[in-house]
Amino acid sequence: MTTAPHPFRAIIVGGGPVGLTAAHAFYRAGIDFVVLERQNEIAVPEARGAGIGVMPNTLRLMAQLGLLEAVEAIGTHMRPGTVVTSDGKPFSGLDTDAWCREFHGIGWVIVHRPELMKLLYDTLPDEIKQRLLPGKEVDMIETTEDGVMVRCTDGSVEKGSIVVGADGVHSKVRDCMRRIALQESPKAAVNEEKPFVATYRCVFGHTVNPPSGINPGEEWHMHGSGMSSLLLAGKEKTWFVFSQKLPKPTRDRRRYTEQDTESFIKELGHVHCTSTVTLDDLYQARTSCYLTDLHEGLIQHFHHGRIVLVGDAVSKQTYTTGQGWNTGVQDVVVLTNKLRSMMENETNPDAPISKCKIEAAFSAYQKDRNPVVQQAVKASMVMTRTEAWNRWYDWFSDRHVLPRTGGLKMLYRAFLVPANTSAQVLEFLEEKNRPSGTIPWLHGSKKE
Repeated sequence: MTTAPHPFRAIIVGGGPVGLTAAHAFYRAGIDFVVLERQNEIAVPEARGAGIGVMPNTLRLMAQLGLLEAVEAIGTHMRPGTVVTSDGKPFSGLDTDAWCREFHGIGWVIVHRPELMKLLYDTLPDEIKQRLLPGKEVDMIETTEDGVMVRCTDGSVEKGSIVVGADGVHSKVRDCMRRIALQESPKAAVNEEKPFVATYRCVFGHTVNPPSGINPGEEWHMHGSGMSSLLLAGKEKTWFVFSQKLPKPTRDRRRYTEQDTESFIKELGHVHCTSTVTLDDLYQARTSCYLTDLHEGLIQHFHHGRIVLVGDAVSKQTYTTGQGWNTGVQDVVVLTNKLRSMMENETNPDAPISKCKIEAAFSAYQKDRNPVVQQAVKASMVMTRTEAWNRWYDWFSDRHVLPRTGGLKMLYRAFLVPANTSAQVLEFLEEKNRPSGTIPWLHGSKKE
């Protein structure tokens, strides 16, 4: 494994799926790093895990990392799906896995979030696992011309060259980045303090004992007035998501109680999620279920100084397109490529890399990612509002036009294919047996 020739160290904040992907990418790139995770354990099995769709662009990366077979083993490919009304009447069909195979040469799989995290953790070498530190909640970040210092609430301090914020939609690193920029200049261009807006709320749940009538591989969508749902049946677990439009949008972070969840089910439990199964049926069979707001949006500034953001700290999408984690993975891939290129071009292997060169790498990362992420966020917003019949023409199009014209496949082609075909891979690793569909990939490895 290549060892970084420079005294360069990254502090990754967040040990979720994006942070663990960054650990794999930085390790393979020869970038020294440490991961700080707020929770007291990393990648432990948990009952409350949601489902994560691993899309063709990410499956390419998993193949590069030698993890494709392992991901496929814990995942499930969907069979042709059905769209129903709120009273369970089928009115349309879709086959997203087949469309992926047609367009990209490879399908997609649904995996359980805790199982994915365990896989990403277990497949790191033991010496790399020692760099993943649990129980490290960030309290403050300080930056200088020479480096960064991250202070944790337990009193510990980590020093490095850069901070990578992979700590989610309510990112502490993003807050610190904003504060530092304003301290340097009260007129600095910064992100909004609360950059994302929630127009919908939803329950996320899963069950290991689904109601009768649900079989592995089934995909069900419900579209209705101000609401929609998605059900995906895996080999051992069934995941369900049910969303409802809020009375008014909010930027606040709202914490719902178990009683709030029960009230939600009492109000909407009668609504069908399949032709025979209601939301209440799923709730009664639940292994876990929780209520949360669905924030959406994209920040303007991905970085400042020695701090850079990835994943949900940069952009937030709803579940409708399944691109959330995959977008974060692409952030990590592009950032890794830029950092490795920066290090390779450094002429003095013994001197710290200058702040201006780091900022140039971060700027190149944002330049590459911004238009792609904009498209992904737009696609999520359009699909969410179409499925929930936000306006009369959404209802008319979804209910009457699309089913008669094969329009769902056209929507997929227009809104979701670009997120896959524009995907990058780690430039410094070989890519063997790249899948090939009817639409070519735009980027490949330099090791081919």
